[in-house]
Amino acid sequence: MIRSVKFWIGFFILIVFIISSLGFELFYDSKVRQVQLLYDDQKNLIGGAPFYPSLMFPLGTDPLGYDISHKVLQGAKFTLIAVIAIGVFRVLFSFIVAIPFAFYLPDKIRKGLDQLLSSFYFIPLTIIAVFILGPILREQLNAQGEEFFLYSFFARVSLEVIILTLLVVPLLGSMIGNMMASILKEDFIESAQLLGASRWRVFMKHVIPHMLPKLVIVWCQQCVQVLIIFTHLGYLKLFFGGTDIDFNPMMADPPKSMSNEWSGLVGDYYTQIHANPYIALGPIIMFGIAIYAFQLIGEGFQDHIQTRHVKKKKDVRLNKEREMKIEQKSSFDFIEKRGA
Repeated sequence: MIRSVKFWIGFFILIVFIISSLGFELFYDSKVRQVQLLYDDQKNLIGGAPFYPSLMFPLGTDPLGYDISHKVLQGAKFTLIAVIAIGVFRVLFSFIVAIPFAFYLPDKIRKGLDQLLSSFYFIPLTIIAVFILGPILREQLNAQGEEFFLYSFFARVSLEVIILTLLVVPLLGSMIGNMMASILKEDFIESAQLLGASRWRVFMKHVIPHMLPKLVIVWCQQCVQVLIIFTHLGYLKLFFGGTDIDFNPMMADPPKSMSNEWSGLVGDYYTQIHANPYIALGPIIMFGIAIYAFQLIGEGFQDHIQTRHVKKKKDVRLNKEREMKIEQKSSFDFIEKRGA
């Protein structure tokens, strides 16, 4: 069992967000509270939307009176579940790509591919994602003046998950392949091969146990990267699940998120940050807490791995000391203990 406090704090934060969001949909049908005018007990007008953060509105309201905390709660499940899924798919597919990269490619070819792929580190993934996801996520207008999406909501979500996954598979596969290649150069791998172990046995019995802890840390890093890409896409009005665009030529409403996920809220409220800074502050804080939670999980798991190795070495040393003490005691037999 993992005994790292950091790991469980980060895990608890994410679980609370997801369960609260699912409970909000299950028990309240994700209905966002709207209060445009506020009155006191004597029916006197106190104020109108937008309201500042208070006990009644923890994160305030938007100009239409919608409670931002309810919107954040509604969109938490879409944001976090999508981030976790994309992180898992990235690591899984990259791991599959890394197997032939490490086992079958010669060192010269692998190093050449690694140098070629490393050049893509300098190309921001957000720019590529914008070009690919733009036609998928943005609402369109046909010749009859009717608004429509090219794909259904489920298809838009699925395509965004697939595209954000595949964008990093070559780079991440190369990195994981180099990790595998370094493990294959260890002395215990060479010993196993000299004893007749096949590649499959070396992979299952030696490579995977050494790679799994590293893959968990890589997964946490990828989840943080996906959250950052979501914020960039939200700023560019490409919201998770689709962007609802108003094509009214007279007085069009700003683009809206279809699911109230956090990047959509950031994009919705960013234009109002100068007039009402607290409006965009709630979703931004939620992004910061989620990133911090994933970092805590990664750091906590890394601390667990390090302390586990230290504990194993300590246990081995203590066992050897006990064995030496037993041998020393058993090597002497005093005559007076035998009796007359």
